[in-house]
Amino acid sequence: MSRPWERAAAHAAGHHGVLSTGALAGLGIAPATAHAWIQSGRLDRAAPEAYIVEGSPPTWRQRVAVATASGHAWASHRTAAALHGLDGFDPGPVEVLAPHGRGRAPAGWTVHETRHLRAVDIGQRDGVPCTTVVRTVLDLPAVAHPFRAGQALDHACRIEPGALDLIVQRFVELARRGRPGTALMRALLAERLGTDRFTQSGFEAVTLRLVRSVGLPEPVTQHLVRDGSFRVHLDLAWPPIRLGLECDSLAFHSGKRAHEWDRQRRRHLARLGWEILEVTYDDVTKRPGRTGAELRELHALRTATIQAVSATGPVASSAAGSR
Repeated sequence: MSRPWERAAAHAAGHHGVLSTGALAGLGIAPATAHAWIQSGRLDRAAPEAYIVEGSPPTWRQRVAVATASGHAWASHRTAAALHGLDGFDPGPVEVLAPHGRGRAPAGWTVHETRHLRAVDIGQRDGVPCTTVVRTVLDLPAVAHPFRAGQALDHACRIEPGALDLIVQRFVELARRGRPGTALMRALLAERLGTDRFTQSGFEAVTLRLVRSVGLPEPVTQHLVRDGSFRVHLDLAWPPIRLGLECDSLAFHSGKRAHEWDRQRRRHLARLGWEILEVTYDDVTKRPGRTGAELRELHALRTATIQAVSATGPVASSAAGSR
C-alpha cells in the first residue's frame, strides 16, 4: 500500500471505516487521489463529503460517522444520548447538530440546526464527533418524552461529578423563549432543585442590557457573517466597525476537535476583518461595572482604529463578508 493509503486507512480504522473530505485534506491527500481510490474500489462514496473504506463492517456508529462527516456536524439529541450510554436511549434513528445555515438535505438522518453552538458543546465519543453530555441533556427535551429526558438528566448527574451545576449554567446561557424544549428542561431542573433560581433572563438578553446601560451604540443581535459556505451568527455585533461580542461559557472546551473548530471559526472571522470579544455569564452578572467599562473602552479603541485606517486609505466595506 502507498503511504497516503496507509495514513487514510489508519484514520478510518479509528472512525468506523469513515473518511471525510476534511479528514483527507488534513492527511495531505489530494482530491484526485481520493477519486482514484473510488475508481479502484478502495473507497465507496457514502454521502456528500463522506467515504467508507471498502470492506468496513456496516454498523450504526458507522452511519452516525457518515452523517457527521457529510454535514460538518456532530451527533446530537437521541443519537448522542445513545453514544454516551445515557439511560433510556439505544441506537436508533440518526440525529446530528449543525451550525445554522450549514445543514444539508439529509440522506437517512435528521439535521438539527442551531445558532448557539460553542466549542464547549462539542467533542468526540467512540471516534464520532458528538455533543457533550451537558449539551446532549439540554437538547433532549426538544425531541424525547419527558420521562426519558428526565431519566437522561439523572443519569448524567450520576456519571459526571458536578454535571448538574454545568447543566444549569449552560441552560441559563442557552435558554430563550421559543427554543424547543426550554420549558420542559426548566421544569425538570426545578423539580430536582426545588427552586427556579436559574430561570433568569437569557445570557444574551442580560448582556444586551449591560451594553445598553453603559451607553454603547445599539448592537445587532444574531448578526450573520457569511463568506461562501462559511456562516456564523454573532451574538451581538457592531457591523460598521466589524466588532463582535460573544456570550461564552465558563466551562472548559472539550477535546481537540472542539478546540480546532473554535479556532478555525475565529481565524476566518479575523480574515474577514472582524474583532471578537468574549464575556462570560459571571462577567455580566457578578462584575457588570468592570465589564461594562471594559466594553466601552474596547469599543472606543476599535472605532478609533477603523477611523484611522479609513483616513489613511481605502478600507473594505463594513458589510463585506456579512449580511
